[in-house]
Amino acid sequence: MSTHPAGELLQGARATWGAALLVAPGQVLRLAGEHQPDSRSLAVVRLLGARHLVQAAFSGRAPGRATLADGAWVDAVHALTSLALAAGDHPRARLALLDAVIAASWGAASARAARRVPLREGRAASARERLARAVHPLLPWAPRL
Repeated sequence: MSTHPAGELLQGARATWGAALLVAPGQVLRLAGEHQPDSRSLAVVRLLGARHLVQAAFSGRAPGRATLADGAWVDAVHALTSLALAAGDHPRARLALLDAVIAASWGAASARAARRVPLREGRAASARERLARAVHPLLPWAPRL
């Protein structure tokens, strides 16, 4: 199967970001301005790192249009839940807003990559791409492929 640089670079960057969150959450939080991260914040950052790694693994090396579009949808939902956290958890509001911006950025990058990747039909589409295409219509407010 041929690959497309937009999807490849994005998933490599996502896997790197997820690994950094998973293995060095304290350092990431300190870079974000949190001088003494508590155990809850560290656990949430690790969980977010695992989420990014799972998404990168599901997307694979050569994600198709539907796979990237579904990933953009997941990132948008992540951004919205981070905004809700910012509204309800004032001590963590700044970090939640930062996370919302980061998640929205991943979503925008995924959506842009999805538009650049050719649509593969039938046997030309990978099994993950066929699964993503089957799931896509079930996602509320997901854009058309």
